[in-house]
Amino acid sequence: MKISKILSTILGIGILIFLIYKINPVKLLETLENFNFLYLIPIVLTLLLVYILASINIWTLSRPIKKIKLSRVIKYNFFVLFFTVFLPGKIADLLMIYFLKEEKIELSKSTTIVVLDKTISLIMKIIFSIFGAIFILKQFNFLFIGLPLIIFSVIVLSSVIINSKKFKEFLIKFIFKKYASLVKDVYNSFKLYTKNYKKYIRYNVLITLVKNFVESTLFFFLFLAFGQQTNIIEIFFVFSLLSVIILVVFPIGISGLGARELIGIVIFGTIGIDAAIIFNSFILRLVLIYIINLLIFSKYHSELNILKKLKIWEKLKSKFNQS
Repeated sequence: MKISKILSTILGIGILIFLIYKINPVKLLETLENFNFLYLIPIVLTLLLVYILASINIWTLSRPIKKIKLSRVIKYNFFVLFFTVFLPGKIADLLMIYFLKEEKIELSKSTTIVVLDKTISLIMKIIFSIFGAIFILKQFNFLFIGLPLIIFSVIVLSSVIINSKKFKEFLIKFIFKKYASLVKDVYNSFKLYTKNYKKYIRYNVLITLVKNFVESTLFFFLFLAFGQQTNIIEIFFVFSLLSVIILVVFPIGISGLGARELIGIVIFGTIGIDAAIIFNSFILRLVLIYIINLLIFSKYHSELNILKKLKIWEKLKSKFNQS
Protein backbone atom coordinates (compact mmCIF):
# COMPACT_ATOMS: atom_id res chain seq x y z
CA MET A 1 0.00 0.00 0.00
CA LYS A 2 1.34 3.45 -0.94
CA ILE A 3 2.28 5.88 1.82
CA SER A 4 -0.11 8.48 0.37
CA LYS A 5 -2.99 6.01 0.59
CA ILE A 6 -2.10 5.08 4.18
CA LEU A 7 -1.90 8.76 5.16
CA SER A 8 -5.21 9.61 3.47
CA THR A 9 -6.90 6.66 5.21
CA ILE A 10 -5.50 7.73 8.59
CA LEU A 11 -6.64 11.29 7.93
CA GLY A 12 -10.13 10.09 6.99
CA ILE A 13 -10.44 8.00 10.16
CA GLY A 14 -9.06 10.92 12.17
CA ILE A 15 -11.74 13.21 10.77
CA LEU A 16 -14.44 10.67 11.68
CA ILE A 17 -13.15 10.43 15.27
CA PHE A 18 -13.00 14.24 15.49
CA LEU A 19 -16.60 14.55 14.24
CA ILE A 20 -17.86 11.95 16.73
CA TYR A 21 -16.09 13.78 19.57
CA LYS A 22 -17.24 17.22 18.39
CA ILE A 23 -20.90 16.27 17.91
CA ASN A 24 -20.92 14.17 21.10
CA PRO A 25 -21.31 10.37 21.04
CA VAL A 26 -24.33 10.54 23.39
CA LYS A 27 -26.16 12.91 21.04
CA LEU A 28 -25.35 10.67 18.07
CA LEU A 29 -26.81 7.66 19.90
CA GLU A 30 -29.91 9.60 20.95
CA THR A 31 -30.47 10.70 17.35
CA LEU A 32 -30.02 7.12 16.19
CA GLU A 33 -32.56 5.87 18.72
CA ASN A 34 -35.13 8.31 17.27
CA PHE A 35 -34.82 6.77 13.80
CA ASN A 36 -38.23 6.10 12.24
CA PHE A 37 -38.04 2.66 10.60
CA LEU A 38 -41.12 3.45 8.47
CA TYR A 39 -38.79 5.49 6.23
CA LEU A 40 -36.36 2.60 5.75
CA ILE A 41 -38.25 1.16 2.76
CA PRO A 42 -38.35 4.45 0.76
CA ILE A 43 -34.70 5.05 1.69
CA VAL A 44 -33.60 1.65 0.35
CA LEU A 45 -35.78 1.92 -2.77
CA THR A 46 -34.48 5.44 -3.50
CA LEU A 47 -30.87 4.29 -3.07
CA LEU A 48 -31.42 1.40 -5.48
CA LEU A 49 -33.23 3.69 -7.94
CA VAL A 50 -30.18 5.99 -8.08
CA TYR A 51 -28.01 3.13 -9.38
CA ILE A 52 -30.72 1.85 -11.71
CA LEU A 53 -31.04 5.32 -13.28
CA ALA A 54 -27.26 5.48 -13.63
CA SER A 55 -27.46 2.14 -15.47
CA ILE A 56 -30.23 3.43 -17.75
CA ASN A 57 -27.98 6.37 -18.64
CA ILE A 58 -25.19 4.03 -19.80
CA TRP A 59 -27.69 1.75 -21.54
CA THR A 60 -29.22 4.73 -23.40
CA LEU A 61 -25.86 5.98 -24.68
CA SER A 62 -24.86 2.49 -25.79
CA ARG A 63 -28.07 1.93 -27.81
CA PRO A 64 -26.89 3.43 -31.13
CA ILE A 65 -23.64 1.45 -30.93
CA LYS A 66 -24.91 -1.89 -29.71
CA LYS A 67 -28.15 -3.08 -28.15
CA ILE A 68 -27.38 -4.53 -24.73
CA LYS A 69 -29.97 -5.85 -22.31
CA LEU A 70 -30.76 -3.27 -19.65
CA SER A 71 -30.60 -5.99 -16.97
CA ARG A 72 -26.95 -6.65 -17.85
CA VAL A 73 -26.01 -2.97 -17.64
CA ILE A 74 -27.77 -2.73 -14.25
CA LYS A 75 -25.78 -5.72 -13.05
CA TYR A 76 -22.53 -4.19 -14.31
CA ASN A 77 -23.34 -0.94 -12.53
CA PHE A 78 -23.82 -2.75 -9.24
CA PHE A 79 -20.49 -4.48 -9.86
CA VAL A 80 -18.97 -1.00 -10.18
CA LEU A 81 -20.69 -0.02 -6.91
CA PHE A 82 -19.05 -3.06 -5.28
CA PHE A 83 -15.57 -1.89 -6.28
CA THR A 84 -16.11 1.75 -5.23
CA VAL A 85 -15.53 0.53 -1.67
CA PHE A 86 -11.98 -0.59 -2.54
CA LEU A 87 -10.91 1.87 -5.21
CA PRO A 88 -10.32 5.59 -4.50
CA GLY A 89 -12.67 8.32 -5.69
CA LYS A 90 -14.43 7.76 -8.99
CA ILE A 91 -11.79 5.42 -10.44
CA ALA A 92 -14.11 2.43 -10.01
CA ASP A 93 -16.58 4.09 -12.40
CA LEU A 94 -14.08 3.49 -15.19
CA LEU A 95 -14.55 -0.27 -14.76
CA MET A 96 -17.75 0.17 -16.77
CA ILE A 97 -15.47 0.64 -19.80
CA TYR A 98 -14.18 -2.88 -19.24
CA PHE A 99 -17.68 -4.35 -18.86
CA LEU A 100 -18.89 -2.65 -22.05
CA LYS A 101 -15.83 -3.99 -23.82
CA GLU A 102 -16.87 -7.47 -22.68
CA GLU A 103 -20.15 -6.83 -24.53
CA LYS A 104 -18.09 -6.54 -27.75
CA ILE A 105 -18.11 -2.74 -27.84
CA GLU A 106 -14.79 -1.33 -29.06
CA LEU A 107 -12.56 0.20 -26.42
CA SER A 108 -12.71 3.67 -27.95
CA LYS A 109 -16.52 3.54 -28.11
CA SER A 110 -16.99 2.11 -24.61
CA THR A 111 -14.67 4.82 -23.29
CA THR A 112 -16.69 7.44 -25.16
CA ILE A 113 -19.93 6.19 -23.60
CA VAL A 114 -18.59 6.29 -20.04
CA VAL A 115 -16.71 9.59 -20.40
CA LEU A 116 -19.70 11.26 -22.06
CA ASP A 117 -22.03 10.04 -19.32
CA LYS A 118 -19.71 11.28 -16.55
CA THR A 119 -19.16 14.60 -18.34
CA ILE A 120 -22.89 15.26 -18.66
CA SER A 121 -23.41 14.33 -15.01
CA LEU A 122 -20.59 16.62 -13.87
CA ILE A 123 -21.76 19.58 -15.98
CA MET A 124 -25.31 19.31 -14.65
CA LYS A 125 -24.11 19.07 -11.05
CA ILE A 126 -21.89 22.11 -11.56
CA ILE A 127 -24.85 24.06 -12.96
CA PHE A 128 -27.10 23.14 -10.05
CA SER A 129 -24.25 23.65 -7.56
CA ILE A 130 -24.08 27.29 -8.66
CA PHE A 131 -27.69 27.71 -7.53
CA GLY A 132 -26.78 25.88 -4.32
CA ALA A 133 -23.88 28.27 -3.70
CA ILE A 134 -26.11 31.27 -4.44
CA PHE A 135 -28.76 29.93 -2.10
CA ILE A 136 -26.26 29.50 0.76
CA LEU A 137 -24.33 32.73 0.19
CA LYS A 138 -27.12 35.02 -1.01
CA GLN A 139 -26.91 37.13 2.16
CA PHE A 140 -23.57 38.43 0.86
CA ASN A 141 -24.20 40.73 -2.10
CA PHE A 142 -20.72 40.27 -3.59
CA LEU A 143 -20.96 36.50 -3.48
CA PHE A 144 -24.55 36.55 -4.70
CA ILE A 145 -23.58 38.48 -7.83
CA GLY A 146 -19.90 37.63 -8.25
CA LEU A 147 -19.78 33.89 -7.54
CA PRO A 148 -22.04 32.76 -10.43
CA LEU A 149 -20.24 35.11 -12.81
CA ILE A 150 -16.85 33.74 -11.77
CA ILE A 151 -17.95 30.11 -12.09
CA PHE A 152 -19.65 30.79 -15.43
CA SER A 153 -16.48 32.47 -16.72
CA VAL A 154 -14.34 29.53 -15.59
CA ILE A 155 -16.66 27.06 -17.37
CA VAL A 156 -16.63 29.09 -20.61
CA LEU A 157 -12.86 29.60 -20.49
CA SER A 158 -12.28 25.90 -19.78
CA SER A 159 -14.51 24.92 -22.70
CA VAL A 160 -12.61 27.23 -25.07
CA ILE A 161 -9.24 25.84 -23.93
CA ILE A 162 -10.32 22.19 -24.10
CA ASN A 163 -11.76 22.62 -27.60
CA SER A 164 -8.71 24.48 -28.92
CA LYS A 165 -6.58 22.64 -31.46
CA LYS A 166 -3.30 23.51 -29.72
CA PHE A 167 -4.52 22.12 -26.40
CA LYS A 168 -5.49 18.79 -28.04
CA GLU A 169 -2.14 18.59 -29.82
CA PHE A 170 -0.36 19.30 -26.51
CA LEU A 171 -2.26 16.49 -24.75
CA ILE A 172 -1.54 13.97 -27.49
CA LYS A 173 2.12 14.94 -27.92
CA PHE A 174 3.24 15.40 -24.31
CA ILE A 175 0.64 14.06 -21.87
CA PHE A 176 -0.75 11.03 -23.71
CA LYS A 177 2.25 10.31 -25.93
CA LYS A 178 2.37 6.66 -24.89
CA TYR A 179 -1.35 6.25 -25.58
CA ALA A 180 -1.61 8.74 -28.44
CA SER A 181 -3.26 6.23 -30.74
CA LEU A 182 -5.93 5.29 -28.19
CA VAL A 183 -6.57 8.91 -27.22
CA LYS A 184 -6.97 9.82 -30.88
CA ASP A 185 -9.43 6.95 -31.41
CA VAL A 186 -11.44 7.99 -28.34
CA TYR A 187 -11.47 11.62 -29.44
CA ASN A 188 -12.67 10.70 -32.94
CA SER A 189 -15.29 8.37 -31.49
CA PHE A 190 -16.41 11.10 -29.08
CA LYS A 191 -16.65 13.62 -31.91
CA LEU A 192 -18.67 11.27 -34.13
CA TYR A 193 -21.02 10.33 -31.30
CA THR A 194 -21.80 13.93 -30.33
CA LYS A 195 -22.40 14.73 -33.99
CA ASN A 196 -24.54 11.74 -35.01
CA TYR A 197 -26.41 10.74 -31.85
CA LYS A 198 -27.60 13.98 -30.29
CA LYS A 199 -30.97 12.38 -29.50
CA TYR A 200 -29.38 9.89 -27.11
CA ILE A 201 -27.39 12.66 -25.44
CA ARG A 202 -30.64 14.54 -24.81
CA TYR A 203 -32.13 11.39 -23.29
CA ASN A 204 -29.09 11.08 -21.06
CA VAL A 205 -29.41 14.70 -19.92
CA LEU A 206 -33.06 14.14 -19.00
CA ILE A 207 -32.34 10.91 -17.10
CA THR A 208 -29.39 12.58 -15.35
CA LEU A 209 -31.69 15.37 -14.19
CA VAL A 210 -34.07 12.79 -12.70
CA LYS A 211 -31.16 10.87 -11.16
CA ASN A 212 -29.77 14.01 -9.51
CA PHE A 213 -33.18 14.76 -8.04
CA VAL A 214 -33.56 11.18 -6.78
CA GLU A 215 -30.08 11.37 -5.17
CA SER A 216 -31.12 14.45 -3.23
CA THR A 217 -34.46 12.81 -2.36
CA LEU A 218 -32.48 10.06 -0.63
CA PHE A 219 -31.14 12.61 1.87
CA PHE A 220 -34.59 14.17 2.15
CA PHE A 221 -35.89 10.76 3.36
CA LEU A 222 -32.83 10.18 5.56
CA PHE A 223 -33.29 13.51 7.34
CA LEU A 224 -37.03 12.87 7.77
CA ALA A 225 -36.29 9.43 9.25
CA PHE A 226 -34.20 11.12 11.94
CA GLY A 227 -36.93 13.68 12.60
CA GLN A 228 -35.61 16.65 10.60
CA GLN A 229 -38.14 18.50 8.43
CA THR A 230 -36.51 19.91 5.27
CA ASN A 231 -37.32 21.58 1.96
CA ILE A 232 -36.68 19.12 -0.89
CA ILE A 233 -35.78 21.93 -3.32
CA GLU A 234 -33.17 23.29 -0.90
CA ILE A 235 -31.78 19.78 -0.48
CA PHE A 236 -31.57 19.34 -4.27
CA PHE A 237 -29.46 22.45 -4.92
CA VAL A 238 -27.31 22.14 -1.79
CA PHE A 239 -26.66 18.44 -2.48
CA SER A 240 -25.46 19.36 -6.00
CA LEU A 241 -22.93 21.76 -4.45
CA LEU A 242 -21.91 19.09 -1.96
CA SER A 243 -21.35 16.53 -4.76
CA VAL A 244 -19.02 18.85 -6.67
CA ILE A 245 -16.99 19.69 -3.55
CA ILE A 246 -16.66 15.99 -2.62
CA LEU A 247 -15.26 15.29 -6.10
CA VAL A 248 -12.42 17.68 -5.33
CA VAL A 249 -11.46 16.07 -2.00
CA PHE A 250 -12.06 12.39 -2.86
CA PRO A 251 -8.45 11.26 -2.12
CA ILE A 252 -9.05 11.71 1.63
CA GLY A 253 -10.08 8.56 3.48
CA ILE A 254 -11.45 5.33 2.05
CA SER A 255 -13.47 6.57 -0.94
CA GLY A 256 -13.80 9.95 0.77
CA LEU A 257 -14.82 8.51 4.16
CA GLY A 258 -14.41 11.18 6.82
CA ALA A 259 -14.04 14.10 4.42
CA ARG A 260 -17.45 13.34 2.94
CA GLU A 261 -19.14 13.50 6.37
CA LEU A 262 -17.27 16.66 7.36
CA ILE A 263 -18.20 18.52 4.17
CA GLY A 264 -21.77 17.23 4.44
CA ILE A 265 -22.08 18.64 7.96
CA VAL A 266 -20.69 22.02 6.83
CA ILE A 267 -22.82 22.31 3.67
CA PHE A 268 -26.12 20.90 4.96
CA GLY A 269 -25.56 22.76 8.23
CA THR A 270 -25.92 26.06 6.36
CA ILE A 271 -29.60 25.28 5.78
CA GLY A 272 -30.25 24.34 9.38
CA ILE A 273 -29.79 20.55 9.38
CA ASP A 274 -28.55 19.20 12.72
CA ALA A 275 -24.97 17.88 12.63
CA ALA A 276 -25.87 14.62 14.41
CA ILE A 277 -28.62 13.94 11.88
CA ILE A 278 -26.29 14.66 8.94
CA PHE A 279 -23.57 12.39 10.35
CA ASN A 280 -25.96 9.52 11.08
CA SER A 281 -27.56 9.91 7.63
CA PHE A 282 -24.20 9.57 5.87
CA ILE A 283 -23.23 6.57 8.00
CA LEU A 284 -26.59 4.84 7.44
CA ARG A 285 -26.26 5.38 3.69
CA LEU A 286 -22.77 3.86 3.82
CA VAL A 287 -24.02 0.86 5.84
CA LEU A 288 -26.78 0.24 3.27
CA ILE A 289 -24.21 0.35 0.46
CA TYR A 290 -22.09 -2.22 2.30
CA ILE A 291 -25.14 -4.47 2.73
CA ILE A 292 -25.90 -4.18 -1.01
CA ASN A 293 -22.26 -4.98 -1.77
CA LEU A 294 -22.39 -8.04 0.48
CA LEU A 295 -25.47 -9.29 -1.41
CA ILE A 296 -23.76 -8.61 -4.75
CA PHE A 297 -20.67 -10.51 -3.65
CA SER A 298 -22.66 -13.50 -2.34
CA LYS A 299 -24.69 -13.77 -5.57
CA TYR A 300 -22.16 -12.84 -8.25
CA HIS A 301 -18.75 -13.73 -6.77
CA SER A 302 -18.00 -16.03 -9.72
CA GLU A 303 -18.84 -13.32 -12.27
CA LEU A 304 -16.76 -10.78 -10.42
CA ASN A 305 -13.89 -13.14 -11.13
CA ILE A 306 -13.95 -11.64 -14.62
CA LEU A 307 -11.73 -8.87 -13.26
CA LYS A 308 -8.71 -11.17 -13.03
CA LYS A 309 -7.32 -9.51 -16.14
CA LEU A 310 -7.28 -6.20 -14.30
CA LYS A 311 -5.31 -7.79 -11.41
CA ILE A 312 -7.95 -6.58 -8.98
CA TRP A 313 -9.68 -9.81 -8.06
CA GLU A 314 -6.75 -11.44 -6.25
CA LYS A 315 -6.25 -8.33 -4.11
CA LEU A 316 -9.92 -8.28 -3.15
CA LYS A 317 -9.98 -12.01 -2.45
CA SER A 318 -7.03 -11.63 -0.06
CA LYS A 319 -8.86 -8.83 1.74
CA PHE A 320 -11.90 -11.06 2.31
CA ASN A 321 -9.70 -13.96 3.46
CA GLN A 322 -8.01 -11.73 6.02
CA SER A 323 -11.31 -10.48 7.44
